[in-house]
Amino acid sequence: MAATARMVPSRLLLPATSSFGSMLLPRAFVAARAVPSRSVMTLAAARPGAVGLGATMGAMRSLSTMRPVFSKRSPILSQLLATRSRFQPHQQRFQSTATISPSTTPDATTSTISTTATPLISKPVVALHLYALAFLVYAIVVVGGFTRLTESGLSITEWNPGFKGMRLPTTTAEWEAEWDKYKLTPEFQLLNSKMSLDDFKAIYMWEWGHRVLGRVIGVAFVLPAAWFVTRRWVGVGTRWKLGAIAAGIGFQGFLGWFMVKSGLSVPEASGGRAKVVSVAVAGEEAAVADWTPRVSHFRLAMHMGTAFLVYLAMLHTGLAVQRDYNAASLSGSLSGVRARTHAALSQLAATLRHPLLRSHSRFTKLVAALVFTTAMSGALVAGLDAGLVYNEFPTMGDGRLAPPMAELMDDRFAQRADGADKVWRNLAQNPVTVQLIHRTLAVTTAATVLVLAWRTHRLSRAYAAAVKAGSTQMLPALPPRVLQLAKASVVVVAAQVTLGISTLVYMVPIPLASAHQAGSLALLSVLIGLVSSLRPVPARILRAVGEARSSGVLKRVLKGSTPVRRVEASV
Repeated sequence: MAATARMVPSRLLLPATSSFGSMLLPRAFVAARAVPSRSVMTLAAARPGAVGLGATMGAMRSLSTMRPVFSKRSPILSQLLATRSRFQPHQQRFQSTATISPSTTPDATTSTISTTATPLISKPVVALHLYALAFLVYAIVVVGGFTRLTESGLSITEWNPGFKGMRLPTTTAEWEAEWDKYKLTPEFQLLNSKMSLDDFKAIYMWEWGHRVLGRVIGVAFVLPAAWFVTRRWVGVGTRWKLGAIAAGIGFQGFLGWFMVKSGLSVPEASGGRAKVVSVAVAGEEAAVADWTPRVSHFRLAMHMGTAFLVYLAMLHTGLAVQRDYNAASLSGSLSGVRARTHAALSQLAATLRHPLLRSHSRFTKLVAALVFTTAMSGALVAGLDAGLVYNEFPTMGDGRLAPPMAELMDDRFAQRADGADKVWRNLAQNPVTVQLIHRTLAVTTAATVLVLAWRTHRLSRAYAAAVKAGSTQMLPALPPRVLQLAKASVVVVAAQVTLGISTLVYMVPIPLASAHQAGSLALLSVLIGLVSSLRPVPARILRAVGEARSSGVLKRVLKGSTPVRRVEASV
């Protein structure tokens, strides 16, 4: 049997049946000296008695002089949990090799044992990095809200996606040049023709800060993430998530300009270009245009929705990384439970896989999806300035819960002669209809969050009653964090409803409207935390911890006394 081995720890010689060695070798250990790559030494191995005393003593001397090869690229715990077998012939990435001649082993199978350093779990620093970037994304959502509410988004008329766009005008000439570009836009000519240079600087700073923060987020995410991957600190299941988040950040930057560009153009169908020309020539005497220069509310919703998705992906991935590490190291907290033993970890995993909790987890995901949908309808309301109509709650004029059908399905929004597009255009473009949809979704969302909290409390009470009755076999023990986050969701949704009504009644003041937008993301954060708390411990973590403890390796590895590399076998 021919075999090659990359490294076996000097203080940890694993038997052929050990899962952490992943070595299916007959009656022997296979070890290698720390010699340069592709160097080969030959050991004769056969059935007991098939080799002479000299060959046996030579093999023992080879084992006794073996030196461990320490890897600086992989975390110790991640390498412990990364042990799993794959069959890949002809591996070349070895630090050392050992070959056992098959001439004296007629019943042996030729195999190649190789090592890669790709962990199954990520280091905790990856989770901390994701939390920090999620905070920055939350901040840019708030800044973007202020940029929209102060009508600053169209002040910079060029994209300049690189570092050139980070440069702020410093001289009077540079400010005048930027202002001259803004004067050519429909927004200035129709709405801000009396604006001074100082007023322009104020709105310019909001848009500039929003763009710079976006670039900071991109660099702050991509560079550390690439470093973590090259250092092999990122688990195999997390790598593609980091790549998807990076792609989302880049796509978000493109959507930002795609949205701004829509506000710099002039609609031809409504005679907008002629109206802009008339305002530029006649000034105040020009008639009011039948359209308002603003960005497309569809593109605004796309821009805001992508930011929300990037934030939620960062938060969810960070929670998953932290959960997996805590489970593997038997430290920290999982769903509010401190599992310090493999038995406690297995019990928690069984609890989270209980059918009642799995059903509860699915319902929580549905509630989170409904909250996201409501937030996106709010983006349409913001883009259409629909919050400025019917500033009362819960009625919408004359004590009615909904306006007349003539207002909801206005014929003026249809662009086809036969009126075939009347319904969907009113649903998507009529401010009255869009506000009614958002109201309906908001009330429905608040009700479902309350139902979610009630269901969670009922599960907790049912288990407590079962404990008193002495029969808990059919009910799961609800993890503490699940109940805590369910209660927190009630508080956040109550605050969000209050902010929404106040924003509407007071005709969209900037502080309240910005807080309302931030509140929707806060509610989603709580629900994502709840979903993560209900997620079962991965089976691969349970197996790895169980195997490590059964082989007596876990304690030494967690203390860092034993360098462990991932070993793979190839047949």
